[in-house]
Amino acid sequence: EPFAILMRRTRISREMIANISSIVTNAPRSNATARGVSRVARAMKLHGIGAIHHPTHDAARRASVRTFASSSAKGASGKSKQVYVCEECGEDTKQWYGQCPSCKAWDSLKVVRVASEPASGAKANAGGGAGARAVARIAENDIVNGGIGRGGGRTTRVGGWVSETSAPRALRDVLKPKDLSSGPTMPRMSLAGELGKEIERVLGGGVVPGGLILVGGDPGVGKSTILLQVAGLMGARDSGADGELKGGGVLYASGEESVEQVAGRAERMKVDPNGVYLYSATRLENILEAVQKLKPSALVVDSIQTVFLEDATGSPGSVSQVRECATALLHAAKTSGMPVFIVGHVTKSGDIAGPRVLEHIVDVVLYLEGDADRAVRILRGHKNRYGSTDEVGVFQMSDEGMKPVASPSALFLGERILSPDVSAAPTVTVQGSRPFMLEIQALTAERGDSGEGGGSSMMAPPIRTAVGLRFERMQLLLAVLAKFVLGRRVHKHDIFINIVGGMKLEDPSTDVAVALAIASSFVEKPLPPDMCFFGEVGLGGELRPVMQAERRIAEAATMGFKRVLLPEAGSTADMGRKSGIELVRCNTLADALYAALGVKPARSATKSQPQGSWPSKFPAKKKNTFDDE
Repeated sequence: EPFAILMRRTRISREMIANISSIVTNAPRSNATARGVSRVARAMKLHGIGAIHHPTHDAARRASVRTFASSSAKGASGKSKQVYVCEECGEDTKQWYGQCPSCKAWDSLKVVRVASEPASGAKANAGGGAGARAVARIAENDIVNGGIGRGGGRTTRVGGWVSETSAPRALRDVLKPKDLSSGPTMPRMSLAGELGKEIERVLGGGVVPGGLILVGGDPGVGKSTILLQVAGLMGARDSGADGELKGGGVLYASGEESVEQVAGRAERMKVDPNGVYLYSATRLENILEAVQKLKPSALVVDSIQTVFLEDATGSPGSVSQVRECATALLHAAKTSGMPVFIVGHVTKSGDIAGPRVLEHIVDVVLYLEGDADRAVRILRGHKNRYGSTDEVGVFQMSDEGMKPVASPSALFLGERILSPDVSAAPTVTVQGSRPFMLEIQALTAERGDSGEGGGSSMMAPPIRTAVGLRFERMQLLLAVLAKFVLGRRVHKHDIFINIVGGMKLEDPSTDVAVALAIASSFVEKPLPPDMCFFGEVGLGGELRPVMQAERRIAEAATMGFKRVLLPEAGSTADMGRKSGIELVRCNTLADALYAALGVKPARSATKSQPQGSWPSKFPAKKKNTFDDE
């Protein structure tokens, strides 16, 4: 009778009544039956009917609840959450901001869906996101033996970025050699040949085992070319004279080219094939498995924007994929002592594509610079945890790949044209430990009225263009020239500056050369062909001393120059005696103009400030007539 009343009130089907009858007669064992009991009990409670009490029913209902709770937890753990990640610094927030709270960049937060972290198990101990979990899975499958690659069987914790020691160690104990035959605390892998020496100069002495090196540059500048040559050098290092492999070799993994295409480039560049393995893959898990099988001495990934992890969200090249793939490669490098080279694409602004955190993760960031219409390439370090970032490598692109330039000064000044119509000033810059010479050209053209013949007297704004020189530095020098040397008329001229050879100048010691090149074109008088110039220009028109003046003088003498114009401060008359070169020492930019061109300045600091102070340009304050009232 209660079931009949229940059926009338809740309109329960006959199939459910049959299930309830079977519950009363038989002890339930299935979860489906238990869920039916739970639905009936809820309906009876809703309509005021007493619930069915049976020990077996209660146990089945409790089992059903536990099963539903566990399945709900599994479903919740598999869900993804939405965060906003800054493309500049990698900061992630739960809501969108117009300006990043960390780096203050505008409109840089992009939405990213990330999977929720597992609550327990081996994956939870990976110590990171999808990249760390990928390495942890390989470790669970006995693919990693003391770290991926050639770990030497040492005991490491794969979940961390670096191997953990049992206890803190004193710095002097770490630096203390074990015996007299032991080498430095952090050994380096050397590269053979002139190309290897040039790359070692930029890296600070060689390749550090376990280092993560990022190489960026414009499309077509030669990133893949130089890394394929590095792979050949390191592969030859692991192979003997007879071609027999003594080490692990080098694995070159390309996500942009097939194995046959990479092999064709290697054949054209005459790369040593011994010890080099080629692999074409975009799934990073496959690359890590190949590393486990081969156990190479080094890994090259070309490029980080083309590989992906299955656990990470987003397409290859997205913020989340780039970050997680770089993290996985960092785990592999640190736990095995295997150096990893990765290629990074750049954006229109010249920065590495992807999150800014990528440059924080890696140990070394190198930029390969150069114009598409020139053969000169500059390898410059922007970050180096193991050496200086002042060193640069100069290469020349050819059919056989990158070739090191023994004398950059001869390369940049080899095509110098001596003509009275060319306003060019040679200068000496120092990049790291090596000085070399450059030529700075300038052109000024007076800006005519925009309304000639049209009756308008308005003048179009002048054009300012600088190639190889920071625009802010050029504006500073123009302001000094206009105020202390050439007068205000220089502001009415279009000014173009070019650094011959495609070099980018960051050294302020080239200020004098830039200023005198502009002045030479402005007064239409050529600079002396046997004189070079260096020195920093201050805001007051004074010449400030520069470092390593003697090395600059010696380099100028080597290139055949007879005179050097430099700041008087920080120099002595005996500096050029050893090199047999004449020194022209000046205190101000106005003195340099007169010494180089024989032109007196239109306005100097002495004339504009005869008493050492400026008269007030503000009118006397008028007396307020309301004060007397």
